[in-house]
Amino acid sequence: MPINFRSKLHQALLGYYFTNPDAEHYIRELSRLLSFDATYLARELKLLSRSGLFLASTHHREKYFRLNKQYQLYGEIRALTFQFVAKKATNKKSWRVRITNQKRQSV
Repeated sequence: MPINFRSKLHQALLGYYFTNPDAEHYIRELSRLLSFDATYLARELKLLSRSGLFLASTHHREKYFRLNKQYQLYGEIRALTFQFVAKKATNKKSWRVRITNQKRQSV
């Protein structure tokens, strides 16, 4: 199961589900929440379900996805996700602070 932490889709998907571990959503709902195309989400969730990280269930003709907390590498993937997403967020924040400081100095 290849998880690409450089992929914005993987970052958003894993970041959302690991911060909301009891969440269960269908594709269109996730598409609205995460602002990604439903086709790409469906493809990635299908791959992640095959690997065992996500569980899929069908309710009223809709396929719902949720995290499999019993997955062998759940803790490690969760830690990597938080580490990568937090690192990216701090890099963006420090970048914004630098630009703001530069604007103040030029005035």
